Amino acid sequence: MDNFFTVIIILGALLLVASLKTTVKVCKKTSQRAWSVLLFAIIFFIIGYWWILYYFSNHDIAPVVMNMVAMLLLGGGGFVFLVIKLSLKSILKIEQATQYQKYQTEHDNLTTLPNRDKFFKSLSKQVEYPSPFSLFYIDLNNFKQINDAFGHQCGDQLLAAFANKLNKELCGIAKLYRIGGDEFAFLLHTDTDESMNYCVNIINSAVKSPFCTNEQMVKIQLSIGVSRFPDDSRLPDQLLKKADLALHEAKKTFQPLVNYSSAIGKRAEDFFDLSAKIKVALHKDEFELYLQPIMDSKDLQLHGLEALIRWPQDDGSFISPEKFITVAERTGLIFPLSKWVVQEAVNHIRKLKLFGFTGTIHVNLSTKDIESSEFYDFIISLLATDPTLSDSLIFEITEGAMMTNIPAARKMMQQLSMRGFKFSVDDFGTGFSSLSLLRELPINQIKIDQSFVKDMLTNSPDYAIVESTLFLASRLNCDVVAEGIETKEVEQALLSLNCDYLQGYLYSKPINIDEFINVYLSAEKVS
Repeated sequence: MDNFFTVIIILGALLLVASLKTTVKVCKKTSQRAWSVLLFAIIFFIIGYWWILYYFSNHDIAPVVMNMVAMLLLGGGGFVFLVIKLSLKSILKIEQATQYQKYQTEHDNLTTLPNRDKFFKSLSKQVEYPSPFSLFYIDLNNFKQINDAFGHQCGDQLLAAFANKLNKELCGIAKLYRIGGDEFAFLLHTDTDESMNYCVNIINSAVKSPFCTNEQMVKIQLSIGVSRFPDDSRLPDQLLKKADLALHEAKKTFQPLVNYSSAIGKRAEDFFDLSAKIKVALHKDEFELYLQPIMDSKDLQLHGLEALIRWPQDDGSFISPEKFITVAERTGLIFPLSKWVVQEAVNHIRKLKLFGFTGTIHVNLSTKDIESSEFYDFIISLLATDPTLSDSLIFEITEGAMMTNIPAARKMMQQLSMRGFKFSVDDFGTGFSSLSLLRELPINQIKIDQSFVKDMLTNSPDYAIVESTLFLASRLNCDVVAEGIETKEVEQALLSLNCDYLQGYLYSKPINIDEFINVYLSAEKVS
């Protein structure tokens, strides 16, 4: 038998043998039965190659036929080897792409930390075991202000630097996750106070030194909310929710860390109950607009009034505006609430004008209002139906509301100012940047907060604040309203300081429109 034939047959068989190992790898990576069938077929072919070698060795076959058969079998073995090799390579590429895609979907691009989805998977897996653990929910305080002051690029660098440092500090203790924005979380596989305090010290040490971003040194402060398994809940979503509630409590009370408690949960339930009641109240038109007069200091006669929302209850009590307005701001209900107040104020203006009223109505705006283009469009739509409306409405905005987002406040106020509306700074003196507000924003009037007015005769610092505010306002061509006047002595003191307008219980508490008309706009008053 020709040696060439023998070598070629053996090479073909060896190629099939080499294909077996690759085929086994493919079978491990796929569940398709066709590859298992192919594996047995290759084994069968290998046996066939050896049988042909044996058969041709023991029979007299023409050399040309033998060599042709040998080349065909070598080509078949090579073909099978290449196809399986390439198939494995393609499967590995697909597997690599799938793993990369999975990594991308489970990790945050900016910080490279596992993301919210990955955190929930880990949390869901962890609650299947009986061992107690703690969920730490972390938020960077005032991150929005840092973003606004230094730019988003600096903010992103800060988040990445913070995440990298804290992740290193927690290495071997817990895995850090980025939940979203400036919020992070991790699971501590114990709930002992000693371990938790140790962990808190690690977190504090990670942010002890300022972070350098874009040549800016930025100091970070954190708020942390903690929930515990199984004491607070056995459900993953409830554990995160309760840690989030504890986090909000920490931010609200300016505490670095708050553990979830039933009292926090009760407040949250009350919050959502009140939110639902606000929706119903808006639908059923349960709110009322009360009016408090603003007096002209020249003759102590009616100059204008402030519109104040009230929510009467069936038992005759009222829910405090400070309470439900805060809820409305946090639940996205503030726009329909503010819209109702403005529309009701417009309706009151029309009714009051029938009785000879020629003054203005002050309407309070919230933080969300001055950031909302929807609110601006609503005001412009009212102005389109009544072009004189800007002469009858004055918008009151607190210092805190304007300081939340000065660029948005400036834009909104300038646009409305160009339309003829005027602005009054409410609660003046209680904020931290009064002078910069007066310089940067189109403000026409200042309202001195009642906390300074009430005790101005017995507390010399309060008197000095009132006096200096009046002096400053006169130099800035701003009118001044002093609110919270309850005694004649305070009234006389303000008159001696040339305060423009006066407001307080000395003249009237807030009253409904019918009572207001009866007291201030009756036929005798008009005449």
